[in-house]
Amino acid sequence: MTVLEVDGLHTRFPTPRGTVDAVNEVDLRIEPGEIVGLVGESGSGKSVLAESIMGIVEEPGEIASGDIRLHGESLLDLPESKRREIRGGTISMVFQDPMNSLNPTLTVGEQIAEMVRLHQPVGESVSLPAELKRKLVGSSKNGQAWRRAIEMLESVEIPEPETRASDYPHEFSGGMRQRAMIAMALAAEPDLLIADEPTTALDVTIQAQILDELRELKDAFDTSILLITHDLAVVSEVCDRVNVMYAGEIVERADATELFSDPQHPYTQGLIASTPRLDAPMDSLEPIDGNVPDLIDIPFACHFAPRCPEATRECYEIDPNFRPVDADTDGESNDHVAACLRRGPTEERL
Repeated sequence: MTVLEVDGLHTRFPTPRGTVDAVNEVDLRIEPGEIVGLVGESGSGKSVLAESIMGIVEEPGEIASGDIRLHGESLLDLPESKRREIRGGTISMVFQDPMNSLNPTLTVGEQIAEMVRLHQPVGESVSLPAELKRKLVGSSKNGQAWRRAIEMLESVEIPEPETRASDYPHEFSGGMRQRAMIAMALAAEPDLLIADEPTTALDVTIQAQILDELRELKDAFDTSILLITHDLAVVSEVCDRVNVMYAGEIVERADATELFSDPQHPYTQGLIASTPRLDAPMDSLEPIDGNVPDLIDIPFACHFAPRCPEATRECYEIDPNFRPVDADTDGESNDHVAACLRRGPTEERL
């Protein structure tokens, strides 16, 4: 069964100037055991989509329409108490800033152990008095949750995990804090892990290590992953399928190999052309002209039209629904689609 299904999701934020449509009619699928990439420039709506899935959209933001189903069950129909059980348990998230996501007053091991107590049957109280006692005198080193925390730190290759579990976040390097966040997110063995820019601000060596660990942990914990990033190199390295997001909308989706070998949407082509490559060095990069539009009352049908070198008058006036951009040997369309009037079957292009 499909792990996650997002259908027609619309998340908006009312402001004094108008309504920001941060996520606009987005569809997304994640199957068991796969890594799905969500890529786009800053401000394209990637993080708001993740927050919508997790149910942590901050007010005044709201999910205006659409549905989010986990294993076929609508999350939007569940009471908040049930969603809290799912959040961190069945679905976990790694945020892009581990220093601000970890509690500076608790040891790293205690924070992971707390996640274990909340979502695993270890028989350790999570009542407020019990938490206050642990904060004052520390966790029992013989407790099952603490032992599990050490195992999780070891699984993400933190050196000397028994010792480092008693350290505070500020005593960890940036790469180690990100590993600790991944360990915490996986402590409850979730079915879906959302990783929001997990390699941001890390040097390339540590980035490669984190990506390798995500792949290994996906198999070890049988977890599907939604990987959110603006870095196409990261996507090409680890993802099975890719969704390209622009101005609150998905504009292209395809198998990762096909997307990079044959990008179709002009925005995707622009992203790839503006990304440096070691295997094909260029004299200069080709930036995409212009900026992501203000998401309040965008007046044109294709949101990318003002920046698109191929745009025609129709692009500003006609909604660019998804079109198949390739076909298999039997003439049937595959899963590579783009929301562009100038793509798809020749007879349907404008």
